[in-house]
Amino acid sequence: MQVITTHTGTDFDALASMVAARKLYPQAKICFPGSLSGEVKDFVRLYRDVIQDTSPEEIDLKDIDELILVDTRWINRIGIFSQLIEKKDMSVHIYDHHPPHPEDIEGDWGVCREVGATTSILVHLIRKRNIPVPALEATLFLLGIYEDTGSLSFSSTNSLDLNSAAYLLKQGANLEFICGFLNRDLTPKQSQLFQKLLENVCPMIINGVEIVITTARINEYIGGLSLPLHKLIDLRNLDVVFAIIETKDRIYIIARSRNLGVNVGEILSFLGGGGHDLAASAVIRESTLEEIKRRLCSYLKEHIKPLLSVRDIISQSSRTISPLTEVEEALKMMEEYGVEVLPVVQEEKILGIISREKVKNIVAHNSGKSLLKNYFSPKFVSIPPFFSLKKAQQIMIEEESAQLLVEEEGKLFGVLSSFDLLRAFHGEIKTPKRETQEANIQILLRKMMPSKIFRILQQAGETARVLGYKAYLVGGVVRDLLLGIENLDVDLVIEGNGIFFVSHFADQLGAKYISHQEFGTATLILPDGFKFDIATARQEYYPRPGALPQVQPSSLREDLSRRDFTVNSMAIELNPPNFGEMIDFFGGQRDLQERKVRVLHSESFREDPTRIFRAIRFEQRYGFALEQSTETLIKEAVRTDALEDLSRERVREEFIHILEEDRPERSLRRLQELGILKKIHPEISLKDWQEEILDRLIDVFAFFEILSGKKGKRWLVRLTVLLENLNQEQREDFCRKYHFNKEEREAILKTGEKVDFILNKLSSSSYLPSSSIYGFLHPLPQQVLLLALAKAEKARTKKRINLYLTRLKNVKISIDGHNLKNMGYQPSPRFSKILEDVKKARLDDKVKTKEEEIAYIKTNFPLGEE
Repeated sequence: MQVITTHTGTDFDALASMVAARKLYPQAKICFPGSLSGEVKDFVRLYRDVIQDTSPEEIDLKDIDELILVDTRWINRIGIFSQLIEKKDMSVHIYDHHPPHPEDIEGDWGVCREVGATTSILVHLIRKRNIPVPALEATLFLLGIYEDTGSLSFSSTNSLDLNSAAYLLKQGANLEFICGFLNRDLTPKQSQLFQKLLENVCPMIINGVEIVITTARINEYIGGLSLPLHKLIDLRNLDVVFAIIETKDRIYIIARSRNLGVNVGEILSFLGGGGHDLAASAVIRESTLEEIKRRLCSYLKEHIKPLLSVRDIISQSSRTISPLTEVEEALKMMEEYGVEVLPVVQEEKILGIISREKVKNIVAHNSGKSLLKNYFSPKFVSIPPFFSLKKAQQIMIEEESAQLLVEEEGKLFGVLSSFDLLRAFHGEIKTPKRETQEANIQILLRKMMPSKIFRILQQAGETARVLGYKAYLVGGVVRDLLLGIENLDVDLVIEGNGIFFVSHFADQLGAKYISHQEFGTATLILPDGFKFDIATARQEYYPRPGALPQVQPSSLREDLSRRDFTVNSMAIELNPPNFGEMIDFFGGQRDLQERKVRVLHSESFREDPTRIFRAIRFEQRYGFALEQSTETLIKEAVRTDALEDLSRERVREEFIHILEEDRPERSLRRLQELGILKKIHPEISLKDWQEEILDRLIDVFAFFEILSGKKGKRWLVRLTVLLENLNQEQREDFCRKYHFNKEEREAILKTGEKVDFILNKLSSSSYLPSSSIYGFLHPLPQQVLLLALAKAEKARTKKRINLYLTRLKNVKISIDGHNLKNMGYQPSPRFSKILEDVKKARLDDKVKTKEEEIAYIKTNFPLGEE
């Protein structure tokens, strides 16, 4: 007899692999060795006819002479079938995608290959043998591949997985069906577990590798433990995570890794668990959560090996330059060395850095005989050589710097560039050749832009050339390109007639466009809905401070000079043969490197005071600093009441933009330091306790958005917190002044009072039935509940609000008025009372089915009694 089996805790890759294996072994019986994962259990319950499995109890092990193992090679993970491995004359065939392990079963036949999913191996063999695959089986096979490869996104995914997935789609695999099992909403109990895991996240760095351990205690086992963990991984973008979950009689450990250097299956084997390099689990009895966490941390410190480090890939040695070097000589040295940045060092002390771009600007506009001491930047970021590549990349992103100095024991080791990292991530560790700036920008465009958009940018340059125009990519997209931040808000400027250009370009692309002749602008809309904003190069002038600008055609330089900040005033030429050439008239690259927000001219804030808000948003979002003269101009604009020139609606919209930032408290603190909050309203101030509440709201919003799949008005909740220092009359004045609508006024004026009511009611130590919690919270708007959750200090209060959000708010009864009439009740106001009481009974778990609801009504509301 042939039997196909897999590992306990069967997941979709294992399930799909068993069904696929049966196509290669059509006489074999499928037998589960033990427990199934929660999602697989649901699938099998619904589609057992597709699986056609046989219970192990129905099989006599003595009759089995051939065992087919899929998705595992570990003897301690195949249940009762482990007894067959040493059986005489037993043939064992193995199909597995996990890396080899010393305890692996030795098979007589099969294919073991490190790919993303075992199902991919079997589908490849099925294709080779020309075995037909019906659509339903194709869907199951693709479900298995998608689960183990993160929908083809995990680093373990390779071409075999991609080819198998493409083949299965051709056979009719249904992606909508797959999403129903992979992207499932959390159950109420899973949501509560997710909240605990989120609250107990403990990050640590071991040998340069970032590890997260999180813990939770639950009263009873919850099916689908891995789903809340996956939600947490997606929310926090975690690479390696261990979740330790304690129940009454055992402890579960679930581990996931996106880092190929951290094999979680091997790590958990010391605790008796198993799995593979990217996913593993263990179950432990007779221990405590604290003891398991201590043992795990100790083991990780001993066994996590350092990955490829900065020391291994650095291409620029420790060449330095003196601050007394002439600028002209510095440029020659940098071109000779082929470097973009040199550390400025005097008496072995690093004073700062100087870039080739800045030196070129100095030579072009000043004397080449000037000394570097007057021009280098004293600000620089340094890291040790043992840092991992990921950590170095993260610091580059956070510090907005394409180069980092590398120091070891106080001495310069070298300079790490973003291109060193790029080549290392693609396996090119050797010292790279220096590219021209034009080629580098093309590389960045190819890397950061979808290939389709990159081709359209090339086509735009060619179209402009044919028309005798010049096309440029401009604005924030250029800034973010240099910072390594994705930005698909594509703005083009045309030196020529922008509207005429759009009409020709739209025809080539089969696109639509909407033009605004008076402004010389247009929006190009591709067939898939993607939009480009295109404008004629123009000059603006303001008829009065705070008014909207008047425009007239001009050159690119004039167009860029009207923009708000230097970092937003750069352009990239798109015309061939200069495609990729950077145009930077005003030192935007220099200010990006020095992390400064600088206006282009002294009247900027007078002409458009909304730039004050934008300057602070950019400063805090990117971790920049206001350039000194720019900060002085803001203070002068505030002192002379420049904000009074703005309409109240424009002030309100800019303030809302700040409140929608990820960390608005930073910008609010800066507004307060500069005296701007007082200009918005004289009684507004940001206190320490308000900053704390705003910080708590970050996790509250994340929890709610994952739970509901919706984004609420974050700004409105935050504004409510900010206005708590104002009395009722002052808040009413604020609402009138800034023209908030009725719903927004109601939230601003009433939320604080309602939150206090909730916290008072739900903090009681007395028992509160679920129906009472529902009665308190159901009438209240979303922003009240979220703010109450952020302000709650007592655990029982948070628990009760979470209970409502995760379960109670979704409770519905089966009975309605039609059912009551069918039961013999006469329509009357009594219907509302009956339905209300049934709802309470359902909330309190006194009734659970429609039949129980009917029985409850008959008992508590007898016919004939009014």
